Amino acid sequence: MALPVLVAACSGGTSVPPADEVSHAPAPPNTVFSPAPSAGWAGASVTFNSTQAAVISASSEFRAVDASCATVICGITATGTQSSPFQLHNVHWAHSAGLTGTGTVVAIVDDGFRLTHREFAGKTINQTGTLPIEGHGTFVASLAAANKDGLGMHGVAPGADLHLTSFQPTGSGFSIANVTAGTLDAAGLDAVVQNNSWGFNVSAQNLKTFLAANPGASVAQGMDAMVGYGSGNWQNYINALDSFQNNGVVVWALSNDNSMTSGDVMAALPHFETRLAESWIAAANGYFEVNGSGDITRAVRLSAACGLAAQFCIAGDGIATGAWDTSDTSYASGFGTSFVAPQVAGAVALLAEAFPDMTPSEWAQRLLASADNSWFDAEGVPVAGTMDYGNGVIHAYSTEWGHGVMDIKAALSPIGSVSVLSGASVTSAERHSLAQSTLVAPSSFGDSLNLALAPQQMAVFDALNRAFPVSAVSAVATPPAAMLPHLPGQASLDQSGEGLNLLHTGNLAGAVGGFSGNGGRASVLSMAGESLLIASTAPVGSVAELTTFGFTAEHGAVENGNLAGGGITLSLPAGNGTVRIGATFASEQGALMGLDGGTAFDFGTGSTIGAVNLGLEQQVAPGLSLFSRFEYGAARRQGNAGGLVTDLSGLTFSGMEIGASFSDTIRDGDRLTLSVSQPLRIETGTLEMNRPVARLADGRIVNEASSADLNSSGRQLDLGLTYQASLPNSASFSFGLKHAVSAGHVAGQSGSGVMLGYRQGF
Repeated sequence: MALPVLVAACSGGTSVPPADEVSHAPAPPNTVFSPAPSAGWAGASVTFNSTQAAVISASSEFRAVDASCATVICGITATGTQSSPFQLHNVHWAHSAGLTGTGTVVAIVDDGFRLTHREFAGKTINQTGTLPIEGHGTFVASLAAANKDGLGMHGVAPGADLHLTSFQPTGSGFSIANVTAGTLDAAGLDAVVQNNSWGFNVSAQNLKTFLAANPGASVAQGMDAMVGYGSGNWQNYINALDSFQNNGVVVWALSNDNSMTSGDVMAALPHFETRLAESWIAAANGYFEVNGSGDITRAVRLSAACGLAAQFCIAGDGIATGAWDTSDTSYASGFGTSFVAPQVAGAVALLAEAFPDMTPSEWAQRLLASADNSWFDAEGVPVAGTMDYGNGVIHAYSTEWGHGVMDIKAALSPIGSVSVLSGASVTSAERHSLAQSTLVAPSSFGDSLNLALAPQQMAVFDALNRAFPVSAVSAVATPPAAMLPHLPGQASLDQSGEGLNLLHTGNLAGAVGGFSGNGGRASVLSMAGESLLIASTAPVGSVAELTTFGFTAEHGAVENGNLAGGGITLSLPAGNGTVRIGATFASEQGALMGLDGGTAFDFGTGSTIGAVNLGLEQQVAPGLSLFSRFEYGAARRQGNAGGLVTDLSGLTFSGMEIGASFSDTIRDGDRLTLSVSQPLRIETGTLEMNRPVARLADGRIVNEASSADLNSSGRQLDLGLTYQASLPNSASFSFGLKHAVSAGHVAGQSGSGVMLGYRQGF
């Protein structure tokens, strides 16, 4: 029977002689590429640098890879701006992040190589068998890994080393045994990718038809039926490819026969031998035009369609220039899938350098799931289906173009939603969205959480489980400290008579405190929102009073949170004034001292709070009173901590206010108050966490335990002035002014606020 010629998957200019067709088996290899004449040339977190990327993309070495469709006679009449291969694939962005493939090995199977070419100078090059000197393999290897040294051109992964194997070690024929041995040798060197810019011009549909007609036949037997070389040899080769995928990705160039709609047997091999699908990428070639923003505006397929390989296929610009075998400084231009595949292989090396903690399957998935298919609709490309990569990442593909055009920058960037993971492995850990992973800290915590977490790194994970390092402090969100003063006029318990009293108040701390100033914010009860307060005051002996109270309140800082509790206040006469000694007990639900960390930083169900306070109000002269109030307390977490939090313990807090109140200053019945107060402040606390810092290639998450004390850098002091006066017709006017030093308990911050009030009685 007639068997096809094994060919290198590329095309060239008009000077290329046609490939000889043969009718005997086994079929010898024959490259169909001969370059068009070329003028000589004189010349692990991923952080992109836009300025550097622009410099790189404008460099002569970067642009040296470009080739004109008209020059290489690709058969397309231009209607716009032809794309540049490296620009289209965003190679410059990867290089701007310092990625070059250093520390990786790229394996290449091809016809032969010129090892002395200057583009490979200084590289560690391993080989299997004899390597004939050939141009095609030299070109392919240069696109993958040519040096970036200011001379000639450079590859996608210029820092990578090479392992090279020839499919024709004797200079002719095809040695499946040598290719198998080379694949195993490369696997032994932990090569991260193997590039194959060669294949058989046999439609994958033919193999599909054979296997359907012979249900008991193996894929190896099917390959023998398609191209010869023996089923045993094919089985050994398939097994070698499977072994290679333990540490690397296999990249295969599709046939350049653009009438082949099902793909070819080699590029589509995982469709039949499904164990190979995990780390395999088939590469298609196209002519692309782009607009000024780099968006694809026209796409013409130059190669076979992805066909049966569509689910693991991406396309690229294979109209390129590369090193050639004529001399150590020669270059040539051409087009074909042969020149797309090594760009994909170089991209894998960049991902392997950036993400050494991921598997070959994950590297391949990142390239497939991030490929640019945004132009499908505009170009009328029908979608054949979607691939679900998990965690909400679903990517459409077509039988013609696979998943779209390779985008290395997108593959290196977070894909899908970014989450905080708490658990032992990426597959079993609980995923917390960023919205559920924010530490919303009230101003009472000051910058203590920022200072505690700033030295600590943690990892966040994208939907494809790549760990991206961030500072743990990025999880902290602190609302600005309140700068508006409290205005007088709020009803308080000391204004109530003996017996049972019921109050509805929006200022629980002020109502319970009952002093002249704005010191409500100095109390733990300042966390309460709208509150219902019930109290009973009774005499104790002949001069003292005992007030007991209970309350239930919405939480003023946390949605759906609440506070409930009670307390006692003993009032004793002291000279011309009163001393108050009190205690408050509360149960807080939905937060810990107002601190909410979502599900990622779960501080339990709430807290138990206890506080003691001491107050003094003393009239020192007619119309002049001095007052002070001090509070100190502690809070204890309720319920089990979760997410990344192991414990938050030892929380204590304080608040205080001192001041003077003047009456009848401007008009009868008015009151002017001057005060210095410290709003509620967390004094001590210890935060213990078990945070993710990295992951291993087997998916295990590396968690690191840490403990940090909470100490704010400053202590807020509010300098306050308030004035209240009665007006005719049951009206009143109030005015407040406040200036905060170390605002929000953060050293160096300050702020001021002013408020006017008017109340009309009916």
